[in-house]
Amino acid sequence: MNRFNLVSASLNPVIFSLYRKYMYLRYNDTKNYSQGEIIHEKSKKHLLYLSKSLKSHSNYFQSDDSNKIIIKTHEFPNPVGLASGFDKNCELFAPMSYVFGLVTIGTVLKNENPGNIQKPKDGIKRLIVNPNNKSIINSQGYPSLGLDYAVDQLKKNHKNRNRKSKLILSFSGVSNSRSIDDLLTNSEEIIKATHEYVDGYEDSRSSPNTEFNKLIQTEDITSSIMSILNSHAPSKLKLLKISPYSSIDPPKDEIKNKLQLIEQFHESGGDMVILNNSLSINVKETYNISNFNKKNGGLSGDPLYPYTEKLVESVHQKFKNLPIIACGGITNGQKAWNLLNKGASLFEIYSGMTFYGLNLIIQINNTLKSQLSDSSINAFLNKRNKNNLI
Repeated sequence: MNRFNLVSASLNPVIFSLYRKYMYLRYNDTKNYSQGEIIHEKSKKHLLYLSKSLKSHSNYFQSDDSNKIIIKTHEFPNPVGLASGFDKNCELFAPMSYVFGLVTIGTVLKNENPGNIQKPKDGIKRLIVNPNNKSIINSQGYPSLGLDYAVDQLKKNHKNRNRKSKLILSFSGVSNSRSIDDLLTNSEEIIKATHEYVDGYEDSRSSPNTEFNKLIQTEDITSSIMSILNSHAPSKLKLLKISPYSSIDPPKDEIKNKLQLIEQFHESGGDMVILNNSLSINVKETYNISNFNKKNGGLSGDPLYPYTEKLVESVHQKFKNLPIIACGGITNGQKAWNLLNKGASLFEIYSGMTFYGLNLIIQINNTLKSQLSDSSINAFLNKRNKNNLI
């Protein structure tokens, strides 16, 4: 089968479903990696093999300007983005830029990091895929090949990417020292080493899979990181990723703390917020899973959608003109349309693509085009935000 036919096949939901079943029959846990992680890496290689075909047939995903969106002075060919975590080490962004309107790479750390310990052969995993409810639970803990490797990949591939698509680098300054000074120093080094290759940065402090992250989601650290970004990447897009509420009906203090963090970010020159990250859950109590490497893990996929909707609506009510990228549980076009009405401007997917394939991007774009009829997304957003201000 040639590359063109493989691209066509990858867009067929039935064929993609068979592909997934084959992959889960073909590959099992190894000593160091869980089944889901192995299949993810194998799938990345398949996508790299299709690089030239994805480029030459990008009209499948970006056929016209009907879903083009402009945020401030930044133009996106379509509103669907690839969330951080899929391309952790900046290896896949070139072909993905012909599919998505924005591609988030990373999360990049300064030093190589193996992530949280696991022993899959002994039944202790850090990633579990549940096909029944289309969810993923992970506690990987920022596995990364480090800054030097990421820069090598950026140098090697940045000329081959679609310049219309925005390339966002997710970064974290966390280190083994768990020092705030090291956090800021490492963040600065990452930004200085990569700013000429990317269009923007995602400040990633909201992952529930490292305990240190809970301590650094403060207004002071937000201000410090924004100062670094404003100094070394003043013209780049600046994004802040926010974790979901802990419940659908969160305490008032939790709502207040998140809104204050966003306000500090926005007042410091932040451009967009990404809502949300995975949801921290007690894995054993919630899903009766005993072979997980941590008590808590990050839940993503279908069950996360109500939390995404809640957070998007909450933040939009407070910050009417702050662009929101909705992320979490977006598994069909109708959910994207609902979130657009709740306050989102753009979308990011990861888990949805692993369950439904590249056809999900086309479905979202087609649903939005159908719902908007002859209107553009920008016209819809301007009308929505104006009506909300009244």
